[in-house]
Amino acid sequence: MKTPNRPLFINFTIIIIALLFSGRGNLFAQDVKIQNSLLWKIEGRDLTKPSYLFGTVHMICEDKFVMLPKVKNALAQTQLSYLEIDLSSPDFTAEAMKFMKSEKTISSQISKEDFAYADSIVTAKVKVSLKKLDSIKPAMIMAYLMQASFPCKVKSFESEIIKETYAANKTVSGLSSIEEQYSFLDKIFSANELAPYLKQYGDMEMQKVASAIAEAYQKEDITLIDNLLLEFSTTNPEGYRQLLPVRNNLWISKMPEIMKNKSTFFAVGCGHLSGKEGLISLLRKKGYKVSPVY
Repeated sequence: MKTPNRPLFINFTIIIIALLFSGRGNLFAQDVKIQNSLLWKIEGRDLTKPSYLFGTVHMICEDKFVMLPKVKNALAQTQLSYLEIDLSSPDFTAEAMKFMKSEKTISSQISKEDFAYADSIVTAKVKVSLKKLDSIKPAMIMAYLMQASFPCKVKSFESEIIKETYAANKTVSGLSSIEEQYSFLDKIFSANELAPYLKQYGDMEMQKVASAIAEAYQKEDITLIDNLLLEFSTTNPEGYRQLLPVRNNLWISKMPEIMKNKSTFFAVGCGHLSGKEGLISLLRKKGYKVSPVY
């Protein structure tokens, strides 16, 4: 089975923002007057040294990519880095390929007409027939389409974090296994949603998504991103629960022991930071002092 290049690291927040943003540009015009930062300092409880929590976005145009000095400083001050999954693992590609597959093919879940339409779009944009990707989870198809629709070469914060961490002779680990991370794909985006979404939104909408995400991210506006995700919670409560609360609680169960042993730089999708069930709130409930770094 041929797949497009190296398996993508799925930043679920980007998929959900794309689904919610199209046709809802007014949300990005809100003037949210509360503290916002992509980088947060974790102190207190049993920590002898502070750790840091950083919100990433996986797909952003290279010309808009900036690794802020405060982020580099936090990386320099910590002893190791934790991503959502360990993308630096030499086994990542082989392992990811195993868990990209769904138990059901896309063609078995949608009409022949919808499959043919989705196939025409995927073939044109990704240069691989959907028939060859029939057993791939639909959220992966969406990720490939989104990357293909970006009007630029994209860059990854995770790759830069890995590079900086290795340059300092430190280690990179993952909060989730590859299997655990990819197990959520079917829970947030189904095969039935693929054709209707593609019929309604094209490259222009995808490019608006890229621009809007970059703008919100450059402003470090995690509140706005949280507002978009909250809208997702009203339209798909179970998808939202799997996307954020379930995964956040999985990670928060591991973070205290990691931080207790070594000061750590945690980097996860920016949608995981704020909100009632975000990592900032969950860390505070565990007795940590979590404060924005400006």
